[in-house]
Amino acid sequence: RGETGTGKELVAGLIHVESARRDAPLVRFNCAAVPAELAEDELFGHAKGAFTGAVAARKGYFAQASGGTLVLDEIAELPLALQPKLLRALQEGEIQPVGGRVERVDVRVVASTHRDLREEVRAGRFREDLYYRLAVVELVVPTLTERREEIPILARALAARWGERFDVPRVELSAELLLELQQSRWPGNVRQLENTIARMIALHGSSLGPGALRAAMDASAPTEVSVEPFEADATDLERNDVPLREQVDAFERGILTRVLAECGQNQSRAARRLGIGRATLIDKMKKYNLR
Repeated sequence: RGETGTGKELVAGLIHVESARRDAPLVRFNCAAVPAELAEDELFGHAKGAFTGAVAARKGYFAQASGGTLVLDEIAELPLALQPKLLRALQEGEIQPVGGRVERVDVRVVASTHRDLREEVRAGRFREDLYYRLAVVELVVPTLTERREEIPILARALAARWGERFDVPRVELSAELLLELQQSRWPGNVRQLENTIARMIALHGSSLGPGALRAAMDASAPTEVSVEPFEADATDLERNDVPLREQVDAFERGILTRVLAECGQNQSRAARRLGIGRATLIDKMKKYNLR
C-alpha cells in the first residue's frame, strides 16, 4: 500500500525475484485498466465457444502466472461482483474460466493499492473476507517526502536511465541541483521525480545545474505558441485535393522551421517554446529533414 508513484510495482517485482518463484512467470494485471464486464475473462480466461466470438480457449492471467507470481495492481478497483471468485482462487487455488471447468492453479498473489482497504471495507466497496485473505503481510511504501535522503540516489539512477534513452552520455547533476531536488515537494512521488529529470535532460542535455529544475517545472505547463501562416505551403493548404495528413504535416513543418529560426537553431530553446521535449523535437526534425 502506498500513494501513487511511490514504487509499489517495483516492490512487487522485487518480492518475486527474491523468492523461490523467481524463474517462473511474473504477470501483472491492472484492475483499474479493464472494464468491469471484461475483468472476469481477463483474470480467469474462457473456454472455446463460451460466448459469441470465443473461437478458441484463452488462458487468463491466473493461468498464465501458474507457478509464479500474479501482481494485482489497484486491487481496490476490482468489481465487487468479481471479488468472491478472486477469494475462491486465493483460498482454494481454483479458478473457473468462463464457460469452462474448474482448474487448479498455484499462484502467489501480490496486490497493491493507493487506497486504504479498511476504509473501502467500511464503505461497502470491498469484501471484508477478501481483505483479510489478502492482508497476510501488508507493506506500506513511504512517500518520497518521508525518504528525502534517497532523492539524490534516485535522481542519479534516473538520470543515467534517461540519459541512455535520450542518447545523452554521462549526465551530471550538480550538488546544488541535488539539494534543490531534495528540498522540493513531490506530490507525485518517484514518478514525478522521474518525469522531471527526464524533462531536464530533454531541455538541457548532460550538464544539469540549479536553474534546470525551475526551467523543467515551467516547461511542464502547457505553452501557448502563436502560429502565423507560412507562405511556402499556403496555396497547397487552400486546395481541396490535398490529403489532410499532408496538410497537417506541411503546417507542422512550417511551425518548426519558424520557431527554430527564431531560436537561432537552439533545439532546447525551441522545444521549451513549443512545449515539447527536446527528444520529440529532434524526432520531428528528422521526419521533416530539418537538420
